[in-house]
Amino acid sequence: MNKSFTSLCIITILLLSIPAYSQARTGYVSDMLILTFRQGPGTSFSVMQTLKSNTPLTILEEDKGYYKVELTSGTIGWVDKQFIVFETPKTQIIENLNQEKASLETRVETLSNTLDQLKAQLATQESDQGEKTAALNESLKKAVDKNITLSTQLKENQANYSTLKAQSQNVLEVVEKNKVIEEKNILLANSLAQLEKETSHLFRTGMIKWFLAGVGVLLLGWIIGQSVSSKKRRSSSLLG
Repeated sequence: MNKSFTSLCIITILLLSIPAYSQARTGYVSDMLILTFRQGPGTSFSVMQTLKSNTPLTILEEDKGYYKVELTSGTIGWVDKQFIVFETPKTQIIENLNQEKASLETRVETLSNTLDQLKAQLATQESDQGEKTAALNESLKKAVDKNITLSTQLKENQANYSTLKAQSQNVLEVVEKNKVIEEKNILLANSLAQLEKETSHLFRTGMIKWFLAGVGVLLLGWIIGQSVSSKKRRSSSLLG
């Protein structure tokens, strides 16, 4: 009894110590940015690498507005959670549609080949095999119906592919425009800082000039006053 209880306790402890991988989610780096992949949850931690848009990540845990994630390579680090989305990126959807399109085309080709084979068999056995001909006709009808269904699906996927491709092009154009605007903003900010520096320098230079001019005027007035006073004293002494 004691051995059974001890074994049960050990099993329970082992189960509790196993990480809850069922809570892990797959996220993606959002569009239009390059995200830093850090050693810890904060900007004070060093950057291990940068991640491009649509990079898949496995979310392990959350702390201080950051996600602890695992890359497909197995590398573990931290990223800012506000730049992680959980919707499948358009590029991934387009890739899936391309794969599905290729698969459907292969199936259509296979069915077409099967259809041709059935037609050939029907042509050779139609004269003397009534029951077998009926069965082949039924198979042929099913193959034709399935071929029509797959062709319809192929057309729908082609339309979805064209739509998503156009939307993806619009996203790329927006990214390029944002880059140009950001570069212009940086240039304007640098120009503004330079102008402020030059304006401050000119202001200080002007103040010094005005101060020196004022001192010069005061000094000139004092000299003139001293000269006039001296002349008056001389005139008074002559009269006396």
